[in-house]
Amino acid sequence: MNRPFTRRLLAYAGSAVLGLAGAFVLASPAQAHHTVVTAKAKCTPNEWVISWTVENWDTQMSATLQVTANPDTPITNIVDGATLPGKTKNNKGGKLYGDQTVPLSTTSADLSITGTWTNGVSATNTGHIDLDRTNCGNYKADVTGSARCDAESGTWQVTWAVVNKHYTDAAVAKIVNNPADLKFSGTLTDGTWTPLADKTQVVGLADGQSIPGGATVNATQTVPGTAAGARLKVKLDWNGGPGSATPQPGAAEDTDSSEIAFEGACIKNSPKPSVTFAVDCTGVVTVTLINAAEATKAATFEVTGADGWTSGPVVVQAGEKALPVTVPAKNAKKISVTEGGVLLPGGEYTPEVQHCDEPSPSPSGSPQPHLPTTGANVTLAVVSGLVLIAVGAVIFLLARRRRLNLTDV
Repeated sequence: MNRPFTRRLLAYAGSAVLGLAGAFVLASPAQAHHTVVTAKAKCTPNEWVISWTVENWDTQMSATLQVTANPDTPITNIVDGATLPGKTKNNKGGKLYGDQTVPLSTTSADLSITGTWTNGVSATNTGHIDLDRTNCGNYKADVTGSARCDAESGTWQVTWAVVNKHYTDAAVAKIVNNPADLKFSGTLTDGTWTPLADKTQVVGLADGQSIPGGATVNATQTVPGTAAGARLKVKLDWNGGPGSATPQPGAAEDTDSSEIAFEGACIKNSPKPSVTFAVDCTGVVTVTLINAAEATKAATFEVTGADGWTSGPVVVQAGEKALPVTVPAKNAKKISVTEGGVLLPGGEYTPEVQHCDEPSPSPSGSPQPHLPTTGANVTLAVVSGLVLIAVGAVIFLLARRRRLNLTDV
């Protein structure tokens, strides 16, 4: 009796099923062709770095992308015209990765991807991420240090770096030098740690100083060259102190320390100066300036004489040949020698009076000049005369003895 009604009901049901099936068939390409856009973010002291991933649906077809980003800052790899690869037969791959940087003040980011597949079907999908900079970084302090020997002063020059590792909230610093605290600030000498007596020795960091979020404070310290090490301990407090953007009552404080072991001793460079004096018989003084070979620094001498005479600065390098300086006799009555502005031991000199010997003439290699000889040889004549006189005297004596008559002879 109800067959006509039943047939009509079945007809309506069949039509509905066919309609739904047709709608599913027509809609399936659009529903199947899609991308999945996801993001992760990490912050630095000044910006966010967002890592985007665009994933293809379960197909081996590739797609050409059109990209819209908000904020509109560049994204690596994910750009207009980029190709999104298809997946492999085992449903692997099919992803494109890119990084985007945005200011730290950014609160969210969106990425819209329109993909057009090789079969001509297009689809648009978006990704979103919220950014909360109050979660950036950690409420942590970080202290590091390094040292070098300054040979000019013979001291260790230490450089400290104190970092506020929370990127947004400022912290208030305090140098810990209480010996009751573990690893207090101080110096190591002969195996014993001595607390930092004066916090102002750490130049550039002070108690109560505010360190902005993500900032680094650099400080310096001069330590004696005989020390074997140095240590700095700092507490940072984020509990609503000056400059704190978001006070964190209760537990927002942290302490860190850094310890440096020095290598050997830091010995000051120094010259090894000495001086000698010598004077000649004219009163001229020779001052010899010496800087010994074991010196580690050049010596700067100055020789000063009477009446304002000065040599000016005279530099002698370590181990260099001794350098003579001549002081004129008229300025050599009193001499002083300084090195680096300090009078040298034995650096004053008053010369003793010297007498010069009279010079004797040197023998000549050529005959001395004389007058020319003229006339007879006088010496020969005189000798001949004397001989004749002697002969005459002998004859006279003989004649007298014999009583000879000279006229008879």
